[in-house]
Formats: sequence, C-alpha cells, structure tokens
Amino acid sequence: MKTKVFLLGALLCMGLLNYSVATAQSTEFVKQIITTNSGKFEFSPPYTDYATVQAYNPQTGTRNVFNTIYSQSTQCVVVSNKMAYVAAQDSIVKYNLNTLQRVAAVQDSGLNQLGLFNGKLIVSKQNPVTRHFVEVLDTANLGVVAEISGISGDCGGITMLNDTLYVAVNEGWMGTRGKLAIISPATWTLTAEVDFGPQAIGIFNLYSYKGKLFSVNKTPYGVIDTGSVTVFTPSNRSFRNIHAQFSVTAGAGIKDSLLYLGLNGGIGSFNLNSLKIQDSAIIHDPGSAFFKYITSSVVDTLNGRLYANIGDYSAPGFCLVTALNGDSITSFDTGISSDAVAVDYRYYPLGIPNPITDAGSVTVFPNPASDLLNVDIELVKPALTEVAINDLTGRLLMKRTEGTLKAGHNRFQLNTSGMANGVYFFELWMRHDDSCDHYLQKIVISK
Repeated sequence: MKTKVFLLGALLCMGLLNYSVATAQSTEFVKQIITTNSGKFEFSPPYTDYATVQAYNPQTGTRNVFNTIYSQSTQCVVVSNKMAYVAAQDSIVKYNLNTLQRVAAVQDSGLNQLGLFNGKLIVSKQNPVTRHFVEVLDTANLGVVAEISGISGDCGGITMLNDTLYVAVNEGWMGTRGKLAIISPATWTLTAEVDFGPQAIGIFNLYSYKGKLFSVNKTPYGVIDTGSVTVFTPSNRSFRNIHAQFSVTAGAGIKDSLLYLGLNGGIGSFNLNSLKIQDSAIIHDPGSAFFKYITSSVVDTLNGRLYANIGDYSAPGFCLVTALNGDSITSFDTGISSDAVAVDYRYYPLGIPNPITDAGSVTVFPNPASDLLNVDIELVKPALTEVAINDLTGRLLMKRTEGTLKAGHNRFQLNTSGMANGVYFFELWMRHDDSCDHYLQKIVISK
C-alpha cells in the first residue's frame, strides 16, 4: 500500500491560501469484523454443511461470506497485519483481508486456539493429539518451525508478556485442574508448567494487564457456578484463584480495567483492579434454556463495542452489536454456529494538510482510503459546499453538492468502494457571500 501523502496545494478563488501541515502520525480504525461459522452439527458423512468465513463492514453495514472451508468446525480466528488465520478442525487457513482471498492452507489436527508473535503463528492443540500440545508455524507459508514437548495435556488460550509465551493447559473436557505453560520463544522450549489447581479447572483464555496474566476458567459442562478467574504474577510465579460465583464461558477481551467474559449465559465484566465482578449481565442470556447461546464474542477496543454472536447450532444466527454498557447499537446476520470472531484493526497515516483560511479548515482522511473518505470542515461562517473527485487526466468521477454547511464542525463521507486502486484529485469548494475557497489535494485509493 502506498502511504505517501501528496499535497498539490490549496488556493483561494482570488489568491493564494496559506496552510499549515499537521505532524505526521498514525490513526487506527476498524476495517471489518471477521467471523467464522462452523455450520450445523452432522454426526457422520456424507456431510452437507461446511465452515464459512465472512467479513462485516461496520461503516457500511454490509457483510460478505467470502470463503468455504471444507471442515466441520472452526475453533479460532486471529487477525494481524491485514491477514487472518483460521483454525478449522483439521486445517489452518490464511487469508489476505484486503482481497478476501485464501493465500495459504495446511492440514493439521487437534486444533484449538491461535496466537501471533514476531512473524510466528502459535497453535494450541487438543484431543486427538497426545503430545506436542503447542506448535509454532511460520506465518509466511504456515510451515512448521517448532513442536514444543513436555506439556502435560490439552491446551487452550495463548498470550505473550515480556517476551515470554504463556499457554493455558486445561487437560481437555475431562481435566481436573488448570495449569499454565511457560515457554521461551528464544529456544521454543517449555520453561515451566505452573499448576493452578482444581479451582482453575477449565482454564481457557489468557490476557495480560499491568504486568500480570489473567485467565478465564470456563465452568465444566453440567456443573453450576464453579467458574473462576486466576491472576498470575510472572515475577515470582504466584497466583490467586478468584471464584466468580457464576457459570463462566469464554472471554471477549479487555477494555481499560475491565475484562469482558461470559457469565450465566450472557456477557458480564470483571474489574481487573478490584478483582471483583463489575457487571454480571451487560448482555443477557439470549435463551440457553431453549438452546440459543452466545457462541463467540469480542471487544472492539477502539470504538467501545461488544460483538456477540448468537445462535442455536442448527440454523443461521446473528451478531448483536452493543456498547460496552450493553446498549444495543445494531445487529447483522451470520451463518450457523459462529464459533470465532476477531476485529480487523488498521492504521492510516495522518499528516494530511489542514488548510487554514478566514473561512475555516479542512481535513481529509484516511489517505490512503479504501471504501470511505471522510471530510471534516471547520467553518467560521456558513458556506455552500461542493466536492468532486477526478482522475489524473482530469476526468470527473464524482461530484456532489453538500448544501450550505453550518458554522462550526461539519463531517460528511464519500463512498469510494467502487473506485479502483490509484491516485486521484479531491476538490472542495466553499462559497460565501464575499469569497470562494478552493481546496485541492491528491488522494490514494488502496484496498
């Protein structure tokens, strides 16, 4: 992707417009939400339903089911650097999230969770695997870099802290205690395995916060109110198991000091400072008594949103999107058994010129743009505003009258999803009673 911003100039209708250039930096945005759908459960072949992968664009509200994986389930999806990696029962698949094309795939077995570290894909394993419960792959081609021996049983969640790899060891669905594997990435060897005891049974997700690790320990099937959260201090390898007094399912992520996790069939929050449940029901149980469950969830830390996939494992479901306090924002359709979800965060450069006139200022972002171009205008007084986009030959591709904008802050968006990759001219006219400001800038479209 091209990242250079070209300034052509900003001119007054009757003279030169002075402008200032903002300091170059980067800003984050959410491009899309990636969900993997396991399909309906089928007991034996011939199978008729398979796993699928879809992208949801929160800006346009559109979704795109872009690939089928000929497997019966998915376990995890992780996103980094415009790529997605999906664990799907007996396959690991890599996707380019700009093109939504599959770029690599390998067969594997016993797949559970995935993690990323310095160009390596960390894979935790479960039944039917009986040894090497953690595997390290090269993200470039999904080739095996290392198999880590010495771990005592089935593994779950993965995280990194201070250049050390940590993996949850739950011993599978018949496990009787929770453990934490400590692995050195320098040699890809097991350094230690810390036993958290039976109170940490069902250990699954791992998160780091203020130099400590927190594990979400899921309630075993058929048991009531035995879920817990464990806090682990790496410096002295001490730990504390905190009984949640709720049925606990998987974690969704951390935002500020709150860990969002499944509680009593819904989603609640755990305060990482006070080590107590903050809110037991941000999202309520959608109907587990009638076989409708939250099948996966994730926190959008940038926009403060919860994405909670809801379904019954036999028919297409939907994703409920809420604020972090549970206020409903929207929803969108998903497939059957949406068992994994991840946020595709992106960065775009700022450093775009912010021209200053007697009338106000203009900021255009992101640049490069993909599907949407934002235009921010600060006006000293109302102005009749028009915009246009031309190609480098001067051919007009888009022109729109925004009408008379009010004094103060104004924002509108241009849909650039139908434009091909390339360089274009963006133009803006702001007409007042006694003057006309004309702003001209090169923009890049890159998808």
